[in-house]
Amino acid sequence: MPETFLSLQQIAVAPGASRGGVGSALLEGVRALGRAAGCRRLVTDVWDFNEGARAFYRARGFRPLNSKLEQEL
Repeated sequence: MPETFLSLQQIAVAPGASRGGVGSALLEGVRALGRAAGCRRLVTDVWDFNEGARAFYRARGFRPLNSKLEQEL
């Protein structure tokens, strides 16, 4: 059976507003929209070097799904 999911492209918070709950509120708004639309999963990408973003998502229940690899030519 096909599954409907929501893809979050990006959340950005001004540096002076970080750690103030803005990102969490934005993410919860996205989750609510997804649930209302009948989505069962939320997926997003995060740069491997962005440990702050990775920690943000991990703390909110996200887990790794896949990895993209690159190589300069």
